[in-house]
Amino acid sequence: MVPGGSSTVLGALDAGIPQLVLPDGSDRFIAAAAVHQRGAGLSATVEEITPALLHRLLTDDALTRAAREVSTEIAAMPSPTAVAEYLTTVARPTP
Repeated sequence: MVPGGSSTVLGALDAGIPQLVLPDGSDRFIAAAAVHQRGAGLSATVEEITPALLHRLLTDDALTRAAREVSTEIAAMPSPTAVAEYLTTVARPTP
């Protein structure tokens, strides 16, 4: 279970772990919706957490598969350093 902040959500996605995101403020609603829509986890309020929901989180092969796909997608992305170097090159004025 993750609270739903962007850093926590991205950390779990990077690890390829299905997650239960608790949307309760700021960007957490956006993160919870994104995880749920991608199929990489579930979104629920504290009141909606049940043993059945937790069982699904731990046993649903589709959630695991989607979380691992997202992890692979993240691994294929350029590093922040590479992006910064590229943007620096593009932003330089040409003589």
